[in-house]
Amino acid sequence: MQTVFSIAVDAFAYGMVLFVISIGLSVTMGLMRVVNLAHGAFAMIGGYIASYVARDLGLGYAAAVIAAVVITIVVAIPIERFLYRRIYGAPELTQVLMTIGLTFCIIGIANYLM
Repeated sequence: MQTVFSIAVDAFAYGMVLFVISIGLSVTMGLMRVVNLAHGAFAMIGGYIASYVARDLGLGYAAAVIAAVVITIVVAIPIERFLYRRIYGAPELTQVLMTIGLTFCIIGIANYLM
């Protein structure tokens, strides 16, 4: 019975993470009218940072989440200022090409660093 409860709690936590990511994607596409295919790459940055802080640095879960949010914001602000501002109001194809290219770059950097 404890295993079933543990699996249920893990599934609920994972579902909440997916919910938060999907809300961010919905806001980006619905309100800002930007096709942001790099949204998952920013979630990946946060996940890697949280994993590194919790596992390698040995800090607690709360510190890992806070560090992940702060560092992801620090990474995302310059990208928004220098790249995303150029595609606001651009055709959808331009938005897709720029954001998928950004996704590939972020994945490549993450693979290099990990």
